[in-house]
Amino acid sequence: MKTEAAGKAKPQRARGVAAPKPGVVLAAALSVSQRLDIEGQLATFLELARSWSGAAEGVAFGPDTEGARLAPLATTLPADDARLDSLRRAVRSRGAAGWAEGAFPLAADGVRALAVPLRGESDAAVAAVVVLDPAKDASAALTDLAARVRPAVANAIQVRSIRELTIKDDTASCYNRRYFEEFVLEEMSRANRFKTPMSLIFFDMDNLKEVNTRLGHAAGSRTLLEVSERVRGKIRKFDKLFRFGGDEFCIVLPETEWHGATEVAERVREAISGRPFLTATHGPAGGTSMTASFGIASFPLHARTKEELVQRADRAMQSVKTTTKNGIATAERRREPDAT
Repeated sequence: MKTEAAGKAKPQRARGVAAPKPGVVLAAALSVSQRLDIEGQLATFLELARSWSGAAEGVAFGPDTEGARLAPLATTLPADDARLDSLRRAVRSRGAAGWAEGAFPLAADGVRALAVPLRGESDAAVAAVVVLDPAKDASAALTDLAARVRPAVANAIQVRSIRELTIKDDTASCYNRRYFEEFVLEEMSRANRFKTPMSLIFFDMDNLKEVNTRLGHAAGSRTLLEVSERVRGKIRKFDKLFRFGGDEFCIVLPETEWHGATEVAERVREAISGRPFLTATHGPAGGTSMTASFGIASFPLHARTKEELVQRADRAMQSVKTTTKNGIATAERRREPDAT
């Protein structure tokens, strides 16, 4: 997202940028702490870091929804700026624990930058603000500010963790349909902003109803949990598995084109069909073989809206479901309207 002040006049790059006075640092810490969400805190911190360092550009990295990696949450850089990719790689290569104490120079493919890690309750960095080509060394002031807002950052992370409890499916122990609707919109917006692809895998269990009929609904629920466990073992930490409803699931794959999604779908298909389910509760002889039908659609190749993305992935899945089952299909490429 663009920061609120991104459209305003850029700070002066003169070497005479003054270091903030102690009272200014306290006021700045208050302005960051007043934001209860981590995204808002980072956007505010980024604008302060740019102003104090005389940097024209900057990027704030914060945790994704699972805290598995640091992703750009606020930036003044254009989506197609090569420096954004360089910074993203430099930040991700460090991981949460690979940050120095306090602000430090960040090497990112020749980009001159100053990074400020933000920590919560633990010593691991939960976020980072990076300013490019600073005109003045603001390391001391920004390190002081990061230390003062640490309790607020910890609170924002805790609020996000509590929210996680409301977006999980109790039966399958993955994310629920309500969060799917929200997350897909967020990822499509992010993909559009940073000019990256994203893909959706829609799959339906082929014979779960037979399990419910033969062994009861408790066995069916246990099967859904096993499906979730197997799938989550085959996707990246920042991919998301959702129970869409009944015996239907969706996997959202950020920064993934359709051919990459096909490879993931094949791994998941094999994980489901490769060995029987319910062997822990019904024994090897009582285990049940399961298969699933898969459909794939990608943004922006196959769809430009959330509704279109879901519809095309579902349609591709249905083409498998009504024919061979236990297979994978990809949506037809989206046709651009004819120019008139």
